Amino acid sequence: MNQFARTQQLLGKTAMEKIKRARVAVFGLGAVGSFAAEALARTGVGNMHLIDFDRVDATNINRQIYALHSTVGKEKAALAQQRIQDINPDCSLKIDSSFVNAGSLENLLDPDTDIVVDAIDGLNSKVNLIAAAVKMQIRVVSSMGAGGRTDISMIRTGDISETCVCPLARVVRRRLHRRGIYKGITTVYSIEKPLNKTRFDPEDFSDPLSGHGRPRPPIGTVPWVPGVFGLALAEQAVRIILELY
Repeated sequence: MNQFARTQQLLGKTAMEKIKRARVAVFGLGAVGSFAAEALARTGVGNMHLIDFDRVDATNINRQIYALHSTVGKEKAALAQQRIQDINPDCSLKIDSSFVNAGSLENLLDPDTDIVVDAIDGLNSKVNLIAAAVKMQIRVVSSMGAGGRTDISMIRTGDISETCVCPLARVVRRRLHRRGIYKGITTVYSIEKPLNKTRFDPEDFSDPLSGHGRPRPPIGTVPWVPGVFGLALAEQAVRIILELY
């Protein structure tokens, strides 16, 4: 039995072959990235590279696919690999439990990649990834801010130049402009103004301001918004795959 029969029935045999040949790298396997990787695997993407330096903690359980009580403390990249291999054993998988920065990208970005899915939270890492992919002429689909939102009807897709309202998108645009990049990045963003009902309580988090990159306080989240962001990233990636070949 063909596990992708329903997808092939909808998209066609030629499209399915393109999807199986595609090479997709997913950077960030948290709330948004875990859903994006899941959807791409279930669509039948044949070659995936999964990158995330982080481990599961208890506060991830409210929104991340790989986060369970049984997986707390485990590497997200390894958990993603195990799950995707169970979804599609024929998928060629590579994982890296690495932090993304200007130095590490030289080893993490493969010029043979068709599409980079950017689901990174950190601003510097996100901008460095997008700029490096553009330089290598790799197509990018990028998530802007999903935290602090509750309304999925406010989620939009479009070019980075079209983004509005989202504070993260505004800063990303400015940083990319400094590098001569003004358009050509497919994004998922929300036009809902972000908010938190209450300030975070440090006692609810384990070292909430520690880790790689610039320390920043947590942002409140619900499961459905980052989930839709991730699924929208996967949709846009598949649309690009069908255009590329």
